[in-house]
Amino acid sequence: MYRKRTNTLDVNKLDRLQFIFLGVIVLFVFIVLKLFYLQIVQNKYYLVKAKAQHSFVADIKPKRGEIFLRNNDKSYPLVINKVYFDLYAIPNIVENPQDLSKKLSEILGIEEEILNGRLSKKDDIYEPIKNKLTDEEYQRVNELNSKGLGFIKENYRHYPDGPVGSHIVGFVGYKDDKLVGSYGLEGYWENELKGQEVELTGEKDAYGNFITIGKTDFKKVTDGNDLYLTIDQAIQNFVCKRLKEATESYGARNGTVIVMNPKNGDILAMCNYPEFDPNNYSQVENQNFYNNNAIFTSYEPGSVFKVVTMAMGLDLGIVKPETTYIDTGILEVDGFKIRNSDKKANGIRTMVQVLDESLNTGAAFVAEKVGRERFLDYATKFGFGQKTNIDLNVEVKGNIENLNKKGKVFLATASFGQGITATPIQLISSFAAFVNGGYLYKPRIVEKIVHPNGKEDTIETQFIRKVISDKAAKQISAMLVSVVEQGHAKSAKSDKYYLGGKTGTAQIAGKGGYVTDRTNHTFIGFGPSRDPRFVIFVKFDSPQRAWAESSAGPVFKDIADFILDYYKIQPEK
Repeated sequence: MYRKRTNTLDVNKLDRLQFIFLGVIVLFVFIVLKLFYLQIVQNKYYLVKAKAQHSFVADIKPKRGEIFLRNNDKSYPLVINKVYFDLYAIPNIVENPQDLSKKLSEILGIEEEILNGRLSKKDDIYEPIKNKLTDEEYQRVNELNSKGLGFIKENYRHYPDGPVGSHIVGFVGYKDDKLVGSYGLEGYWENELKGQEVELTGEKDAYGNFITIGKTDFKKVTDGNDLYLTIDQAIQNFVCKRLKEATESYGARNGTVIVMNPKNGDILAMCNYPEFDPNNYSQVENQNFYNNNAIFTSYEPGSVFKVVTMAMGLDLGIVKPETTYIDTGILEVDGFKIRNSDKKANGIRTMVQVLDESLNTGAAFVAEKVGRERFLDYATKFGFGQKTNIDLNVEVKGNIENLNKKGKVFLATASFGQGITATPIQLISSFAAFVNGGYLYKPRIVEKIVHPNGKEDTIETQFIRKVISDKAAKQISAMLVSVVEQGHAKSAKSDKYYLGGKTGTAQIAGKGGYVTDRTNHTFIGFGPSRDPRFVIFVKFDSPQRAWAESSAGPVFKDIADFILDYYKIQPEK
């Protein structure tokens, strides 16, 4: 009997074919899904990646505008751009990190341990070592001829005179990974100085080289504008040097000097001490060192404000230089007792003697005649309680709010500079009006802007308002000369010229009242009397001297003597 046999070979073959066919289907589905993922889901990602391989985008940075001082008929660079070398390392090819760290430490002043840590990163292909190498550092490192070290040329802001004028210029530093100007001129004129950077876009070949034939989008870079200042280099250098010497000699916390041309408001010099080096701006104890006290710090000015009070009375015609009052040495107002600084009763005194002897009771006498509302109006017209809007960062406006209060004591104390605050720039601007015929000008520190194409924009002198009459201005000027010639400011007296000015030794407000161990010393003066060419403001915070006449007065005289000689002005006496 015949039995039919199952063909096992054909069955096995069929199973294999089915398995292969199933595998092909799975693979096909996978490829389809992968293509869908790449072309649909990840479409944007790969388009960007492909574009990055064949195109480039580069930021083209402009040249930042530079800043110049007056130097006779020429200009002197206060702020320039300078090329420095930045040092970097490629640790994975450095042969002897420890030995190289020792050599670099001696040259760069960086701790050997820190350098060794950076140079020993064997998987690292780039490690920054130090920015802005000095010429000597660059030369010595270059002479090492060490494998694994490299240099990058970078443009940096450079301040040739270092700390001199630091509070005028400010500095350029990083903010959110971008270099921007901060404080002073760098901050105020940031938009004009920085220029306009552009993006250069184009295509690359397979090797990453720029393709010269093809679509390229290139826009011209706009460099920053240059600034030319009213600051005189010779006066600035002398003032800053003298201020530093005096501040240290007197043991003062800080000092400020401003020199202004009273005829147009031009700032000829502006210095603060302590100063800082804009080339190394981060090396300060705290950010307060960046503040320009000439415009940022308001304080109770004390007796120098008596001149403002007297000018009000003279302008209104309610007092004359020869007007008298009886000084009893003490004046009671709203239950408060106002005394003179000498604690004396001086009897009958003229308005000239009120300034000569700096009598608080005399200033209060004039203020009472002026009245609160008119006093506030004059103070406002002189520019107190408001910014001068000088072209510098950062300015404050001071505080004269006490003059809005109806108590008589607030008016009385304000008459001799207590209970109100002012900035140095406000005070020197008001004194300029006393000696120029009564005209208030906006302080000017930038004379002109020069564009990259050579076009010049002059910053015109800005007259604000007439604050007192010609007659009152002449009277107050003559009274200020008397203060120097025979009053409490003899330390400012010159043998060759008639100079005018007023001292102020002011208490410093603290918690719950005035502190007993500190005073602010101020002197504001002008010269020569027949044709004033300058007004000088000098202030010291807490000098180890009893009165402003022995601190701020002599510094004023030294600066006045220098300017009179520098201008070659014929002697008056």
